[in-house]
Amino acid sequence: MRIIGIDPGTRIAGYGVVDLSEQKSLKAIAAGAWKLDVQKELPPRLATLAIEFRRVVEVYKPSHMCLELSFLADNPRTALFLGHARGVILSEAHQLGLVISEISATSAKKIISGNGRAEKAAIAKIMSSMLGFNFDKLPFDATDALAIACADAMRNRDQVFANSVVPLSEKSQAKVNILNEWQKRKKKSNTRITNFASLLKAK
Repeated sequence: MRIIGIDPGTRIAGYGVVDLSEQKSLKAIAAGAWKLDVQKELPPRLATLAIEFRRVVEVYKPSHMCLELSFLADNPRTALFLGHARGVILSEAHQLGLVISEISATSAKKIISGNGRAEKAAIAKIMSSMLGFNFDKLPFDATDALAIACADAMRNRDQVFANSVVPLSEKSQAKVNILNEWQKRKKKSNTRITNFASLLKAK
């Protein structure tokens, strides 16, 4: 199953594409951000967002999309603009036949790190450790989008493959167990494990 996660926006919007295998392992496919011309009015920016989203979907062919839920912005104008961006993405995803789901930023962070208020930099580091790539040069919009995609995969993976007859290999099962152990340890403030990669190496 291939999932595209979207961190919507009308100035910059992030996307992240991940694969969830039948062995329940995650693999990063692509990530990036669309920088929209703030000198232009909202309609052409939304049109650009729609075009860029469709282009990424056509290239990487995800079957599912997970979109970050709206937050309660202090500025009504910001909230309104964000709603427009979400509407464009939802419309395009529906027309492209994607299975659509949504998740709040807090829920995604909690699934990924155990802390619903984790900083963006911390989420970026976790994505780098989990997926085995160096995301230092990616904007936080992109790593946030990857976190949304991964969180959606992680909360649904057992349900998606509940009827699968393909058993996990001992190695794959070990990785799943290590990831679960790592997530539990991340919840403890006194943990000495700094990232998933170090725990995996230790095993």
